[in-house]
Amino acid sequence: MEIIFRISDQVEDAEMLVSDKQKNYFKAVSIKQLIDSLSSMLGQDANIDYKKDLIVSDNDLIAVSSNCIVTKQHEHKRIVTYAGKAYKINFPNSIYLICHHAGQIKQLEAYCFKEYDGMNTKLYRYAMPNMFSNNTICMGTANKAIDVKKYKDALEEILCTQYTHARPDNIKKFKSTSEYFDYLKDNDFPYNLLYSTGKTLKDVM
Repeated sequence: MEIIFRISDQVEDAEMLVSDKQKNYFKAVSIKQLIDSLSSMLGQDANIDYKKDLIVSDNDLIAVSSNCIVTKQHEHKRIVTYAGKAYKINFPNSIYLICHHAGQIKQLEAYCFKEYDGMNTKLYRYAMPNMFSNNTICMGTANKAIDVKKYKDALEEILCTQYTHARPDNIKKFKSTSEYFDYLKDNDFPYNLLYSTGKTLKDVM
């Protein structure tokens, strides 16, 4: 087997020589395709560790790709902090899309849900302070480092960071963060006050 190719720092793709019955010509291929072809020619497939860096699936893991992890958390008690004060509140059912690259979380998309129904789960605006209008969490100075095999730890680093926004815009009725957290200390989460996004989990994935 013979492979003839050429590469240049002027273009992103490589070129590989292709021979047919009539003529020889160079065909553009991606660098990844070229590397795969070279590895196959050198018989290196046998040396690939196909099971390296497996992420162990659990009941909370919905989907995973090389740069995104989709996970859910059901309603639970959580300690949150705002203005130097800690509150142990009833935290809502939530779904997170953890977008990461080069060991850092780049974007954290978040939604609430009432009942989990797979890809048909109806999504509501994430009913916590520190939210942008595009359903992403304002991460501020939170630690954004992530080891994908310990994605829950990375998520908790951000969710446990002190809230700074004075008002929770994604829930009806409450005018301030302190009033909201005081309510959630002693009451079940008010799912009837959520704002619908008009989307399902399938829509955002």
